[in-house]
Amino acid sequence: MNRPKKNEHNREKILQTGMELFSRKGYHGTGLKEILNACQVPKGSFYNYFESKEQFAVAVLEYQHQQDDAKWERRGAMATGDIRARFRAALQVFIEEYEQDPDRCGSLLTNLMGEVGNASESFRQIIDSSCTRVIDCIEKDCREAQLEGSFRDDMPARALAQLFWDCWQGALLRTKVEASTQPLSDAADMLCTLFAPLNPTTKDKPHNEN
Repeated sequence: MNRPKKNEHNREKILQTGMELFSRKGYHGTGLKEILNACQVPKGSFYNYFESKEQFAVAVLEYQHQQDDAKWERRGAMATGDIRARFRAALQVFIEEYEQDPDRCGSLLTNLMGEVGNASESFRQIIDSSCTRVIDCIEKDCREAQLEGSFRDDMPARALAQLFWDCWQGALLRTKVEASTQPLSDAADMLCTLFAPLNPTTKDKPHNEN
């Protein structure tokens, strides 16, 4: 029997649904039947796109990376000022979105790192790869900000990116435990202060300085 022709629209719908369910209920807390019912697709159609639930989760992580990258660009484009100001503004938009819907706007990657990060080699590889790509994107922004003069340049852009990623992941976990976005706000303020240039221009100095 010939397998049905793949439909990219249906595939994206399944991925979107999987991303939302995994974010809310976790990988182990989400059954395949629940995914199929939410997507309103038969099991045969699901396996036409994905060989297993594990491969599906890997594809969901890839899909979320693309979505998050586009969201970050939109958030930054909404702000004005230098890169550091836009960076902080983009983080603030994320925090506000998180307050509106913590499960939907939380980091699926952070959740899966703790839940299935070492459950299998394929999970370990995709999570490691996803983390690396996110840090690569942050590093690019850090390097551009250093060239602009709005980020400190006494540390490599890669080190700043890794520092941000590690601190932000910790803040996300604390936010879940404390049911408050204060850890995210504190981390955003602290990181933007730490990333500030060591020898700011006159316009960056406090107004009460002589």
